[in-house]
Amino acid sequence: MTTSALGVQVVDETLKAITVRGLADAGVNPPPGITFGPLDRTTDGARLNWFLYRAVPNAAYRNMEPPAARTRTSRGAPPLAMELHYFLTSYPGALTDTGDQDQLAHIALASVMRSLHEHTTVGPGSPFLPQPVPRLHEPLRIVWEPLDLDTLTKVWTAASQSLRLSVGYVVSPVFIEPQVTHVVGPPVRTVGVHVLPSAGARLTDAVPPRVGGPATTTVRLSGATAATRLMLAAEPGDPAPAPSDGWPMTVVSTGPGASVLRLPRNDLMPGVRRLFAATPVDGLPPSATACTDSIALTVEPIVLSASGPVRAGASATVTTAHCDDDTLVFVDGTAVQATAVTPVSVTFPVPADRTGDRALALRSRGVTGPPTTVTVTP
Repeated sequence: MTTSALGVQVVDETLKAITVRGLADAGVNPPPGITFGPLDRTTDGARLNWFLYRAVPNAAYRNMEPPAARTRTSRGAPPLAMELHYFLTSYPGALTDTGDQDQLAHIALASVMRSLHEHTTVGPGSPFLPQPVPRLHEPLRIVWEPLDLDTLTKVWTAASQSLRLSVGYVVSPVFIEPQVTHVVGPPVRTVGVHVLPSAGARLTDAVPPRVGGPATTTVRLSGATAATRLMLAAEPGDPAPAPSDGWPMTVVSTGPGASVLRLPRNDLMPGVRRLFAATPVDGLPPSATACTDSIALTVEPIVLSASGPVRAGASATVTTAHCDDDTLVFVDGTAVQATAVTPVSVTFPVPADRTGDRALALRSRGVTGPPTTVTVTP
């Protein structure tokens, strides 16, 4: 069954109608009251109480649409499908002269159980459905659920009243329709079959696995075609606009089973990136590729040259590649804090006690680049 957000209330009304029918058919007079609520609610007089104590997903419909929805794709809109677990408890009235108040409660409970047994399926046209009649995807099924003593004890322990005779029922499937509706797309107009000349390019390794600036790396690969592209994944901090499908590597040369590559720009951010080979498929959008393989390639910060004289005790600017704002300068292994950093230049104070040929290296985003020899004058 299904409603908007009133599915649980509809089940309550249906159970109440079946309960009333069962008491009337058995001629229980005066009939006990019929309530819905917790077990420890205090009321006077005999009554039968329905207590909804558990709601669980319906295993059959939690990931699919009801049959009447006529939607069979993963993009459909499955409703909230539930199973509702109830306690039906019989409360006796006040003590009678003959002491048979519990027997009367048992008669009332048995008459309702018989009515539920006779009406286990409530479908369209049933007199027990409330008005206005809800739309049903499937009939309601009301099943007696045996309860062991451990379950009964745990539930009643949470209540403030003494244990009473109770039976369990499961009602399913109960649907709560989603408010967001799925709009089915147009049908397939043209069916195409695309055949690739190979299983796609497979990357083996890159030697060396670290590269920066004008340095090159040799990538060993197999299965590449003339259309295979070697791309470097974009990272935050790269110059805008970064291509969504990655930066195309500069191919210096190609040979059997290998390609010599260079980074496309000096202002790319440092770090470990994904180098991948993608083979486009004819007839599909440019962003659609097949047979994609990838390996790791580390982009490292590097000193390219000095922009001017490097004097001990003075500020110096060097031309660099692949530097972020956190760049540290190392002069013969001693860390020096940079005073100005761009992706392609670093300004730093030169230690006063370092003259002659010195090894200059950079560290950025946790990656340390190779040393470059710079001559420091007095």
